[in-house]
Amino acid sequence: MRELELRAGAFTGELVSIYFGGGTPSLWRPDCIAAAIARIRERFGGAPREITLEANPRDCSDANLAAWRAAGISRISIGVQSFDPHELVVLGRDHRFGDGRAAIARTSGAGFASSADFILGVTGVTGGAGGPSTGPARIPIVDTSIDHLSIYELTIEERTAFGQRVRDGRLVPLSEDILTELYVAMHDHLTALGYEHYEISSYARPGKRAIHNALYWRGAAFLGLGVGAASLELFPDGSGRRTTNPRRAAAYLADPGTPAEVVTSPPGELAADRAWLGLRTSEGVAEAELARAPGLADWLVAERLAERRAGQICPTLRGFLMADRIAARVVETWDARL
Repeated sequence: MRELELRAGAFTGELVSIYFGGGTPSLWRPDCIAAAIARIRERFGGAPREITLEANPRDCSDANLAAWRAAGISRISIGVQSFDPHELVVLGRDHRFGDGRAAIARTSGAGFASSADFILGVTGVTGGAGGPSTGPARIPIVDTSIDHLSIYELTIEERTAFGQRVRDGRLVPLSEDILTELYVAMHDHLTALGYEHYEISSYARPGKRAIHNALYWRGAAFLGLGVGAASLELFPDGSGRRTTNPRRAAAYLADPGTPAEVVTSPPGELAADRAWLGLRTSEGVAEAELARAPGLADWLVAERLAERRAGQICPTLRGFLMADRIAARVVETWDARL
């Protein structure tokens, strides 16, 4: 609440979305969530179009759902990750087989817009260095009664327990070829069921896209509150400032409102960011917006990474698969002087 008061003045315009994420906010007391929502709405005025809470499947009890509804939550993003018992063990999740489906059913039955997160490409576990894996990788069996799905590839960071298990030979990462096959198979499976692959990792039934997600891809301003939260302020000249809060609770609580990191971005840099972010969505970006990167649009089309569609440069499935390469090309060819 104190950080909100100290920083809200730098953010103007319509309050479109409130998102409780970055960990497991479903462990937070519902009355605290309600108080935060009420104060944010009071500070900015109006009613946001979407208020989302990330939740663990086991936290989606009838009592919590009722309390979240009373607090103003309209959308629940459930961290299902997998319906496979073995994969849940590998991922170290605290829920078990059946919890994910039950959470989806309860959440939908309670009238929330709901989304489920799944992990693509859970790695094989060996019996020791060089030992055999437990079985072949496969696409997650997703619950097709839900309106929105986010499918993320398993990313193993070096300084994590997963990174240590890889170094010890107890966890075997999948090859890029296998991950590509899984990504394409998941795309084919879900689009055949009527889902729109509207963002590099997100699928939705028509009319059920996440409002909050789209704000990031358009490069809109956002205020992040709490330990380790990131924010983006935008200025009238087109420049912006990115800030990140302290990642240690003690440091944050001692001085809320003072970021640990501040990066100022000139207009040209933010425009480049909007370009490569937009090329991770099915709508892509207007070709006119790529004028600062001479030849980029033609290169994307020639490489079958994108196609022209009603004045837009829209990524293909191949473009989604090579999103990092596209981002690098945008940055390399971008002329901030134009």
